[in-house]
Parts: sequence; C-alpha cells; structure tokens
Amino acid sequence: MISTLNLNLQLAVGAFAFVLCVIIYPLYIRWLKAKQVEQFIREEGPQSHAAKAKTPTMGGIGFIAGTCIAMTIILLLVTPDFLGVKHSVSLLVPIVLGLACAAIGLADDYGKVTSKSNRGLSAKLRLMVELALGLALGATLMFVPELRLDLTLIDLQGQPFAFALPDNTSPLTLAYYLILCPVVVAGTSNAVNLHDGMDGLAGGTAAVVFGCLTYMLWINGCFGLACVSAAVCGALLAFLCFNRYPAKVFMGDTGSLFLGGILAALAICSGLTFWLVPLGLIYIVEALSVMAQVVFFKLTKPYTGDPMPPLKLLVTKLTKRLPGEGKRLFRMAPIHHHFEAVYAEKGVKEWEVVLWFWLVQMGVGAGVLYLFKTGGNTVVPPL
Repeated sequence: MISTLNLNLQLAVGAFAFVLCVIIYPLYIRWLKAKQVEQFIREEGPQSHAAKAKTPTMGGIGFIAGTCIAMTIILLLVTPDFLGVKHSVSLLVPIVLGLACAAIGLADDYGKVTSKSNRGLSAKLRLMVELALGLALGATLMFVPELRLDLTLIDLQGQPFAFALPDNTSPLTLAYYLILCPVVVAGTSNAVNLHDGMDGLAGGTAAVVFGCLTYMLWINGCFGLACVSAAVCGALLAFLCFNRYPAKVFMGDTGSLFLGGILAALAICSGLTFWLVPLGLIYIVEALSVMAQVVFFKLTKPYTGDPMPPLKLLVTKLTKRLPGEGKRLFRMAPIHHHFEAVYAEKGVKEWEVVLWFWLVQMGVGAGVLYLFKTGGNTVVPPL
C-alpha cells in the first residue's frame, strides 16, 4: 500500500513539473528573444544548422526551475519517512550537484553568447571543476552518512554487492567515493553535453533515461530520489514541446550539464552506479565517437620531421599539434552528426534521425528495466 502511494506521488511530481514548465517556457522564450540570448552555430557543424543561429539558448534553466520548484513543494509537504529517508535534506544532494554542474554550463553559455562565438570556458577548466564537484559529492556522502542511503551497490546481475566497511576506511570504499565518484560525475555530465546537438535529441533520450531511473529507484525503495528523477522527467517532457524540431529553444550547456550531473548523483546516491553503463549506453557511444575521431585524425596526419622510433612517433602524434590534415573516421563527431549528415544525403530529415535515437534509447531502457526487475534484485532499505 505504501509502495503504491509512493508511486502515485512520483507520478504526481512528474505531472506537476510538466504543467509548471509548460506555463514557464512561453514566457521564458519570449524573454530570451528580447535579450538576444541566441545560439552560436559552429562553422564546422552541419550546414543545415545555419538556419538555427537565432534560436534562443540557455533553455535548460526552464526545466531546472520546474524540477527545483516541484521538489521544494514535496520537501515541504511530505515527511522524510514516507520518502524513505531519515532526513529530507539528503534529497538535496543530487539537486545541489546538478545545480553546480548547471552553473558551469551557464558560465560557458554566457561566454559564448557575449562573445558571439564558440568560445566559452576552456575544456580543461570545465573538466577540473567537474572532477572537483564529483570529489566533493563523494567526500560528502562518505563523511556525512546521514545524507546517503545504504552503501550497498546493486550490480549488473541485480544482486546486492556489499563492499564498504562501517569505518569508511576500506580501500574499496575510498576508491568508490574519492575516485569513482569524480569520474562518474565528470564523465556523465560531459557525455550528455556531447549528445546535445540536434532538435529534441538530448531532451528526448534523457526523458526516457530519467523515466526508467524513476522506476528503478522506486523498485529499490529509494522513494525520495525517485521523486527527484520523476520531476526531471516531467520537466523534460514539457521542454520537448518547445525543443522538438523545429526547436524554439535549446537547452544549452546549462541544461545538458545539469542533466548529466543530477543523473550521476542519483545513481551514486542510490547505489545504482553500475547501472549507468547500460542505461546511459547511448551517451557512452557518443563520447567514444568523439575520442575515436580525434585519435584517428591525429594518427593519420602525415609526419615529415626527423625519423624517430614508432612508439615515440605515436606519442608525438597524439600529444602535439602537427601540421597537415588527418583522415576522419566519421563524417562528423559526435556520432549523431555523422548519421545526420549521411542520411540527409538520402533525403531523411533531422527529426527522423532524432526519432530513431529515441527509439533506440527506449529499447535500451526496456532491456535495462527487464534485467533490473528479473535479475534477482531486492529492495535495499535506506539507513
């Protein structure tokens, strides 16, 4: 009975966030246009994107606001016990992490808007800050046990994988909180950011991911975190009403980094970290496509300098800017632009490519839910 009531609560939270964002976005888009907060289109991007140059950006602030308002009301009206936590403040941990990542994206978007170019924050600075945020999250959960759920992880066979000692000094515990957490936060936020490149693409796939995650959290007894995920899902569905092709607004780095940050934090706080791999498979493929493109381009550059041993030549090509042009593994990277460019020549429209990405993510999500539900998973009780 209590479980059913919690599921109804999550559905209500998602619906409220949806309605709230549907109200917010027309006003917000009008304000963005008045302030000329417009998307900068890269010259090396698809030629069809040139027509999107005047589209407002930083639209992620809308679904961030919807998520935060919905969760604020829940925290004020619902008791911690009903949400499956000792303290309601523990639900603020993923939200705060998401907001911190969004702040990085906001600074990046602001730099691009004001400079009217693609120059925002440097990639190295962004990565360092994201790693620091992940480290802060891990340290917080490690040293303030009241803010976390059970340390038990759920492995990819759906079985509890208890690795942590009560004194928080085991090597595995330290590695999880102080090494894995930063890598997961930085990796997920950047992967979602790379995935955001076509109308409705990142918003649609992320809505599926957060919808699946909501159900997984509910099954696992993490009712409060499920409410957070449901709020994000509902807000994203409203955003899609304005971001689908042809987009009236883009989420910008502000929105994509928020989504990646809060997704990583929800998985870490609930013990579902390993499940990010299959659930976020499409983001991993996007990130790997960029890495492969860069490495292949550098390795295929002609070298005309002094002869050197093969290993040294390999390191030189990968670490130094050599003159000349290399070959490309994909037409464009990330890989969604490759498919966009290839299928555009066959008369396939952008929204059709996006639809296929949505369908693939739905298939992946359905497979993950099946494995999670039938893999022997049991509820892990919160502290």
